[in-house]
Amino acid sequence: MRKVMLWLTGWGMPDCSWDAVRSQFPSYQHIIPTYSDVTDSSQFYERVEEEVRSLAVQELIVVGWSMGGMLGIRLAAQYPVAGLVLIGTTARFTCEQHDLRKGWHPVVLQRMKRQLSVARGRVMDAFVEQMLTPGEREQTGLHERLDSQKWSRAALIAGLTYLEEEDCRPFLSSLTTPTLVIHGTEDAICSFAAGKELASSLAGAHFVQIPDCGHAPHVFVPEVVGESLKRMVKQLAKEGNQQPI
Repeated sequence: MRKVMLWLTGWGMPDCSWDAVRSQFPSYQHIIPTYSDVTDSSQFYERVEEEVRSLAVQELIVVGWSMGGMLGIRLAAQYPVAGLVLIGTTARFTCEQHDLRKGWHPVVLQRMKRQLSVARGRVMDAFVEQMLTPGEREQTGLHERLDSQKWSRAALIAGLTYLEEEDCRPFLSSLTTPTLVIHGTEDAICSFAAGKELASSLAGAHFVQIPDCGHAPHVFVPEVVGESLKRMVKQLAKEGNQQPI
């Protein structure tokens, strides 16, 4: 049986951010959609759909981070997905209230769009800084690995529009895909409270909290994320949905 993992990265983030976790699954075929030339918010999900349609695969595990997790939720609501892993994800990124526990106010994203036109570097540096805990910021080289120069300015702006518009909450009650929700307790992009709420809204979801971790646990503690994902794969195999690794 063909074993495939689909990796859906977060806004503005490079594909290499998955490397340390992805390398722990050598027997899988790994697929990562490319968003570098996206110009409209609708194209993100279209790219994901294109990858899935071209696979003609019998078993698929989808791993989504932040914005990628939202794309993964929508995909699992419409396609047969064997397992869904949501890292630093919320079902609704924006919130009209000024309450970061519930989401970002749309005004913040609109301001980022305007600033990207004149100061892309400053916008990305500020975003990456917010992703990290103080301890993570001190780790040499990791900060640079979290800003992808491959995303065009148009793609970054389209991604912010996607985050502003997308609402995955209507999918949650009917989603039956086995789901693993992983969230850092110090996540300042998608709050830990939002991650817990997401897990509680998904029937049978398993919630893994990672203490003292920010928005990118797969980058800073890939062994923890990898072990959690391996347990999920083994459980799927036990239930007859997936062959063991």
